[in-house]
Amino acid sequence: MRGKNKEPFKMPRIGIDLLGSDTSPAVLLKSVLELYGNLENKVELTLFGTEEVFSSTTPSNSIKCISVKEYITMEDDPLIALRRKKESSLCIGMQMLHNKELDAFISAGNTGAIMASAVLTLSPLPNIERPALLTVLPTKVKDLAVLDVGANVSFTASQLLQFASMGIAYQKSRGVRKPSVGLLNIGVEAKKGTPELREAYQQLQLINESNNAFFIGNIEGRDVFQGNLDVLVTDGFTGNIFLKTAEGIAGTILDQLEEYALEECSPGLKEMLSLMRERLYYAEYPGAILCGIDGIVIKCHGNSNATSLIKSVEEAIHLIQNNFLPTLKLALK
Repeated sequence: MRGKNKEPFKMPRIGIDLLGSDTSPAVLLKSVLELYGNLENKVELTLFGTEEVFSSTTPSNSIKCISVKEYITMEDDPLIALRRKKESSLCIGMQMLHNKELDAFISAGNTGAIMASAVLTLSPLPNIERPALLTVLPTKVKDLAVLDVGANVSFTASQLLQFASMGIAYQKSRGVRKPSVGLLNIGVEAKKGTPELREAYQQLQLINESNNAFFIGNIEGRDVFQGNLDVLVTDGFTGNIFLKTAEGIAGTILDQLEEYALEECSPGLKEMLSLMRERLYYAEYPGAILCGIDGIVIKCHGNSNATSLIKSVEEAIHLIQNNFLPTLKLALK
């Protein structure tokens, strides 16, 4: 029997927008349903799609389906689309998150529309001027949180400091006691980079006065993957280029190695490459977390596959069960 003061277990409620990405919603639906049974944690899924999408495949009774008549495309202007398509899958899902009918919302749609909808629908977190997209990258030693990777093309030094605070809170929710922080720059010297980066360098040094995290200084792009960092801070313009360049290089190397493995027919090499692709192939990684708003929103790649969506569901479950939002709010006070 449960104690009187202990709340009963409540399954995470997660919404997935099947519309608006570069991948067919029917393909996503079928694959998500196939992978749903393999989830280690129980979860209540709500899927957003059109009647046509849901007519092709019958979901199980444990999955809720919400049919919509419109959705926001990649080509749509974000603000115009939000005004004209208020009954779109994105707007309805974000409103359900605001109403606490969902604990997290996942979409692979229009990045600008997702960010604008979150800002307009959900409350901002304390002392955060702009939300940032946080993604996780593998390194030689451990996973690295990088932010911002696309939400803000302009920035101030104080906003970079806010990004650092959100990255620190994220890594703490993953069990990192004292996250290390680096600032992406063109050189390691304190006076390198733009005026904003130089000022951010000075401000980030202040976190070394606490026991919560430590700033190790500027980091050049070639050193990011050595595994010495927990949080990499950058602006959305630079971060997005850095992220997609890294993904492109990894994909090219994997493709060439796999072509070589097919020619050599080496089982050991094929097995190693399979493990490398599972670890490095970006389309199968969880999406980026939109940090800075009062809700868990995950933005997947526009060409993400169903594996990425399911891994985003697992990431959302982790964030919910490890109190990411309360931890972040406490850190930002």
